[in-house]
Amino acid sequence: MRSKKWLPVTLTVTMSISALLTACSKDTPVATDVKATDAKVSEAPKAPVPATFNVLSNDGGYAYTKTAKKDDLYHTEMARLFSEFVGQPTTIQYEFIPSADYTQQVTVRFASGDIPEVVTSDSILNSAHSTAVENGIFLPLNDLIDKYGKNIKAKVPDTTWALPSLSKNGKIYGIPKLLTPINPQALLIRKDWLDKLGMKQPETMEEYLAFFEKVKTTDLNGNGKNDEVGYEIRGLFGFSNFFFYAHGLSPGENGALVWHDVNGMFIPDIINPKMKEAMKFYKMLYDKGYMNKDFINVKDADWQKAIYDDKVATWSHDLRNLNQWTPDRFAGKSAKIDLLPGMKQTDGKYLLGPKGTGIAKVYILTKNAKNPERFIQFLDWTYSDNAKKDTFFRYGIKDRNYTEANGQITWDPKAPVNANEKLQYQTLVNPAGDTRMDPEVVKREGLVDPELVKKGIGYEEKNLFEIPSMSMPTPESIKTKPELGFAAGSLFLDTLTQIMIGKIDPDKGFDDFVADWKKRGGDQAIKEANDWYAKNKKK
Repeated sequence: MRSKKWLPVTLTVTMSISALLTACSKDTPVATDVKATDAKVSEAPKAPVPATFNVLSNDGGYAYTKTAKKDDLYHTEMARLFSEFVGQPTTIQYEFIPSADYTQQVTVRFASGDIPEVVTSDSILNSAHSTAVENGIFLPLNDLIDKYGKNIKAKVPDTTWALPSLSKNGKIYGIPKLLTPINPQALLIRKDWLDKLGMKQPETMEEYLAFFEKVKTTDLNGNGKNDEVGYEIRGLFGFSNFFFYAHGLSPGENGALVWHDVNGMFIPDIINPKMKEAMKFYKMLYDKGYMNKDFINVKDADWQKAIYDDKVATWSHDLRNLNQWTPDRFAGKSAKIDLLPGMKQTDGKYLLGPKGTGIAKVYILTKNAKNPERFIQFLDWTYSDNAKKDTFFRYGIKDRNYTEANGQITWDPKAPVNANEKLQYQTLVNPAGDTRMDPEVVKREGLVDPELVKKGIGYEEKNLFEIPSMSMPTPESIKTKPELGFAAGSLFLDTLTQIMIGKIDPDKGFDDFVADWKKRGGDQAIKEANDWYAKNKKK
């Protein structure tokens, strides 16, 4: 590209000099004070500077990615397209670590000094590298973004840069891979079951419970058993928080507790008095058989299997995965899936879930990066509107994943090469986002009704609630105390589980949990959070 930009300038100058010389006859004296160098308005093109980047990332749990090598053909093709665009030879290699072991293995890598040029994480403050900023391992990126990241700056919302997952003390250390769409919350329902029961789409709490009761007692899958449930829950409550959301609460998002102002005190939702009622609601679902009894140990694959086995009426998931729920995947081959707007409140508004950070992953450059400006250029290219880049991230590699004739692309998502590998080029190695919900991709796939996608995005835009603590750093007093969080091994999750299965009284159990949480560091965390909130809350 540089050579292409240089040539027109050079040709213009040459032509101007030629015209000047032609205009001057033999009898016309040429000015002797014009230096020969005055005609050189462009420097000679610089020699190519090769750059190689090794990106450490998790494998997303994808089958293809688990076996992908550093020089995988998709990484190579992506690097080729960028090299062509920037006019400089660039090699981009991904080293994948299993998602389940990622934090542990990255911790070991950083402790041993085996640090790559680029690391992906959920935050610059992740426990695997929690002191990397202070130790000068991560590079500040403000100046590089200003100089080489015009597309990044145009596409990433201003409020996102202030998030603690990206910045500290005014310096940016991470560049986000944005969720696409930005808040992909989805609540799915078996519309064919609604139709079979002659019921309308549930909106209020009472209507949800009435629907769940019918599901429990009607044998909708026709196997002669009442083995269907209204709502399926995963172990550790992954994709299972809708009924917390219905109460206007969230235990945590993006690895951090969610905090709200309650009567002038900024407190985490896990100790909000309304959380006691939400826990009681989940216990009621459990007691009445409206949810799966084996929820404690349900793995992701078990959760999905129950849905495919025609045993689940509603479930929460990621809108980007709508193409997982096609009729052919279900036991009865007749499932019809629809989306719900959330839980209708007394004021007429719906609550579907919280607004998240919109960040799927964070790209971080380390001190070992030899050409950091080139990697920022690469990320900026992925955020640009470059047509070749868009085609690659949508359809993969020409003559492997798709063919093109007379400007028309033919892409078969069901072909083995795409069925097995499309997640690699559509989302996993795409630093700017995800093309699974791209209108062109959805249309060509033909697996999901584009209107259903449009409906889901509309629900996200209207029915998500704000999280005032989104940009708040984790209080120091609980930063290294996972038991005070909301995930595996936390006091909260243990209390919730014990209440649901009837091991402890809901009222006493919740009150004891709150007291214990505060005693172990929560009181100090509340003080830190309120100090932050007083300085940062919107007026």
